[in-house]
Amino acid sequence: MVAGTWGVEDVELKPGWLPELVEAQRGRAFLWSPVAFTLGVWVYFGLAQEPSLMIAGTLAVVALILLVWRRVGLLLLFSLMLAGFAMATFRAQWVATPLLHATTGEVAVAGQLVDVNRQGSRLVLVLAPSAIDGLLPGDTPRRLRLSAFRNQGTPRPGDLVSAKARLQPLAGPVIPGGFDYGRQQYFEGIGGSGRITSPMTIAAARAGLRLRLTGALQDIRTVINARITAILAGDTAAIAEALIDGERGTISRQLNTSFQASGLAHVLSISGLHMSLVAGGVFWLVRALLALFPAAALRWPIKKVAAAAALGAGLFYMLLAGSEVATQRSYIMIAVVFFAVLVDRPALSLRNLAIAALIILIMQPEAAIQASFQMSFLAVLGLAAFFEAWAERRRQRDDEVHISRTLANRSARKLGAAIAASLATTLVAGFMSSIPAAYHFGRIAPYGVIANGLAIPVVSLIVMPMGLISALLMPFGLEGWSLWVMGQGLDLTIAISDWVTTLPGAAAILPQQPVQAAMLSAFGAVYLALIKGRVRLVGILIIMAGAVLGTVRTMPDILINRVASNVALVNGAGELVPMLARKDRFAVERWLVANGEEATPADAAKRQGWACADLRCVAEVKGKSILAVMEGAKLPLDCTGVDIVIAGFPLRENCRNVKTRIDRFSVWRSGTHALHIESNAVVTVTARDLQGERPWVVRPRPRQTAFTPKP
Repeated sequence: MVAGTWGVEDVELKPGWLPELVEAQRGRAFLWSPVAFTLGVWVYFGLAQEPSLMIAGTLAVVALILLVWRRVGLLLLFSLMLAGFAMATFRAQWVATPLLHATTGEVAVAGQLVDVNRQGSRLVLVLAPSAIDGLLPGDTPRRLRLSAFRNQGTPRPGDLVSAKARLQPLAGPVIPGGFDYGRQQYFEGIGGSGRITSPMTIAAARAGLRLRLTGALQDIRTVINARITAILAGDTAAIAEALIDGERGTISRQLNTSFQASGLAHVLSISGLHMSLVAGGVFWLVRALLALFPAAALRWPIKKVAAAAALGAGLFYMLLAGSEVATQRSYIMIAVVFFAVLVDRPALSLRNLAIAALIILIMQPEAAIQASFQMSFLAVLGLAAFFEAWAERRRQRDDEVHISRTLANRSARKLGAAIAASLATTLVAGFMSSIPAAYHFGRIAPYGVIANGLAIPVVSLIVMPMGLISALLMPFGLEGWSLWVMGQGLDLTIAISDWVTTLPGAAAILPQQPVQAAMLSAFGAVYLALIKGRVRLVGILIIMAGAVLGTVRTMPDILINRVASNVALVNGAGELVPMLARKDRFAVERWLVANGEEATPADAAKRQGWACADLRCVAEVKGKSILAVMEGAKLPLDCTGVDIVIAGFPLRENCRNVKTRIDRFSVWRSGTHALHIESNAVVTVTARDLQGERPWVVRPRPRQTAFTPKP
């Protein structure tokens, strides 16, 4: 048998659809390898308990044996699934860091700055702490994520920074089973967060090569941003900064909302589109310049020289843009494409995509559960499959009898084919990426095809080329004209986005889907792209089944935030009603999105549901009487006839007769609470119930035991 096939070489094929189907899949097992690896990673993250390194090591050895011995494609896929599980386990141990287990008062923090980013008027610092007042060295996190105002200091990577700060543990999900912010930061090596409360003391220090490079790139970004803001202003300048050097902190919230609703949000982050335009632009430019010199064109492999130049340009662009995870993935994908050019292989193919995805997943297995990787992988998978089918169709058409046509006729057909291909690629990429987008963000862009069809040509032909030219001209101070042209393209892009958002139903919000629905739809999309033959259309049925399953309502009846300072209920009309409009706005906004609503917390709080007076609010949900009491309310509490009591302080002896009691201690121990009222019973689910015993899950401790005061 041949390795990497489905193991059907010795099967005697008989007439019928099944043998033909199996024969059509011959040699395509490798294309499923990222899917198998991803499945193994998903199994790891779905566990309630952290697996031991012994189990992971055993599975890794078994996977290696199967990879070496493999005789059929299914064993290849099974071995990669085991490898994905093992690599995720090893990765979690590799990035392990001590975690903060309690909030602090104002403490002294000192360390070396690893990275700094702008977020409006604030700076977001990643600090490698050398000392935290009251914390033993063995309990000190490897990194902290701190926010500060710009007037508190402007350090650069590599500097030694000391200041007063208020620290807190990693944040958990704002809704049980929702996105785990702490898990994401854990895999970035961050063990706590906080805000700086005093002016920073900054001192230069000797730094390693990596930090010196990071600091030098930060200086370049500062110069570039100053050049941009000298020519452009407002959101136009903010987008130009984002596209040229990856600085997104000055983009307004209104612009972000507009681009999300129109389906153009991908334009604002350095992704495969930008990397391909920059690297592809350099490839085309270098090849065109070398072609002008006959001696070079005849003696040198100018296509390979151009590919090498594109690889170098893409690497610099990735570093300049901050080397965020999504940018790294984009570069790896584009690097595989240009490496294929260097070794005389087809550049855009499903096999190259599988190789790139495997490289990314081996380096960062946690990417398999992140929206950016899922969206980019499915979008590129859809495009690669589409072009494969398109090329096959063209080959079949070329084999047919050629009918003579006039030049005008041929030109019209080519133009029509180009327009059709452009629209089809926009539709395919948008549809494939919308599956994970709907699950992770609860948003779809129904007019995304229109927005992308109008805006992407502007971005591709005006914005990005002028951005590249501007970056090349900045060392000579000649970037004024190209930045102006880039600004005109950006203004047009913003106008397109704003216009699309005015269309009926443009800002479509979806209720939170069950994870099983998203997984089923994603599998259907992969099946549709990778299976050959007419039976691939079964993938459409699988996607539809996932969509139907996604309509199953999973929203709790009552939600309590992680400090019990705010409570929300779902009223009889299915609307989410927060008790307070201003407390923990971030959590309330996420709850509203999970319920499929676009309303603001202030508008949602005005709905019918709560009746409040004297720091006490009462409500009734599905026949259950609820009493929510805010901190500062008079004690003792009268809980007569109450079924559920929620307090923003320790209840202690209050309301002992109430069956469901949730207070400040409850959420301190278990995180966000969700209450489901089913058949006259109250079922309580907490964030930590669903997180399980994992390395990134913070088990809280009282402040006096988590922090040891210095003598």
